[in-house]
Amino acid sequence: MSIAVRFEEVSKEYRPSRARYASVRTELSALLRWLVRRRRPSGGPLERRRALDRLSFEVQAGEAFAIIGPNGAGKTTALKLMARISLPSAGRIRLCGRVGALIEVGAGIHPELTGRENIWLYGRFVGMTRAALAQRFDEIVDFCELAYVLDEPVKTYSTGMQLRLGFAVASHVDPDILVVDEALAVGDAAFQAKCSERMAHLLRLGRTLVLVSHNLSAVEALCARGLLLIEGRARSLGPVHQVVRDYIDWVDAQHHSAARPAGALLRGGGLVLTRLTAHALDGDERYVFRPGEGIEVRLTVQAETAIRSPWFSLGVSDGRPGALIMCSMLERAEAFDLAPGEHQLLCRLPALPLAPRAYELWLSVRDASGAVDILDWSCVGSIRIVDPSPPSGPGALSAPWMYGPVRVPFEWSKG
Repeated sequence: MSIAVRFEEVSKEYRPSRARYASVRTELSALLRWLVRRRRPSGGPLERRRALDRLSFEVQAGEAFAIIGPNGAGKTTALKLMARISLPSAGRIRLCGRVGALIEVGAGIHPELTGRENIWLYGRFVGMTRAALAQRFDEIVDFCELAYVLDEPVKTYSTGMQLRLGFAVASHVDPDILVVDEALAVGDAAFQAKCSERMAHLLRLGRTLVLVSHNLSAVEALCARGLLLIEGRARSLGPVHQVVRDYIDWVDAQHHSAARPAGALLRGGGLVLTRLTAHALDGDERYVFRPGEGIEVRLTVQAETAIRSPWFSLGVSDGRPGALIMCSMLERAEAFDLAPGEHQLLCRLPALPLAPRAYELWLSVRDASGAVDILDWSCVGSIRIVDPSPPSGPGALSAPWMYGPVRVPFEWSKG
């Protein structure tokens, strides 16, 4: 099998710059400041930031390849190098075929041009002939469903509309290699399903897909191999299921090794939260769980004075307003008097039927009346739910919230 993408000892460095794109007035002001600084002693060279560090890997033609890792690991930088948006500082990149890329919302789209003009511009930029582009034009417009604004400047489009236009163009210009970043996360559920089907269609045609996503279930469902990037370096490379497991282990280890801030996580009303940890029901401290698995949250608090019947409430949130799960002493009229000194409280959830993704842990404490906050409602930690058996149906690549945050066993049958 031929190679579609090859990175050979590739590094990418960025030189820190205090300058930014701005108005003419701002640029003139910056010029004046620079002229003044020339008369002053230099503060020394700025340190370069290395986004990728001697990265080597290959992507076979016709395969779906995933790049995963935490924020800031260098994933988007690698995709920009593949798409020739940026050049490497060192090393060599070999690409075999035309690349279609959707890396950021609006990437490759000129805001001052109309949607129609952008389709022609992008197509010609990646090497399509006018005849081939004319043949695909209606198909692109139908896919992005923007015919009603096609002759309006793209700067008047919403973020979702720009995304639809960008993906439609990138995936319909006959790409040999389609490069897709997490940008699809901003699309609505229907559009995400549409994009997923388009990517699957290109794979069936033998095209190559390079995907960056934090949706590990989608990555496992679609990709055969993957790369785990940590701080610009390859931490794991191979079968996608093993790479995902390695990433989960890394996340778990980060939680274990992350030292909690000395002193207080939260403080108020004579009460200090000094530590919060998550555990499996067998007592093992970890922060990655499976859907339906039980969890025990342990709080270490310091009572500076005697506190009568404080009401603790622990919530689990997916980042949107409100809590998905609320475990409150107020609900069951359970409270414990706290004498001065250190105490450990346990909140045990026999089952946590949540869909795979990251969740936040929130805490508040109220006084004996239940009306006054001792510790205000605050985010105090996080956990991740990971499905060891990813879904394989046509909706597997859709956003997790399309099907709701709760995951319970179910079965369909014909009566």
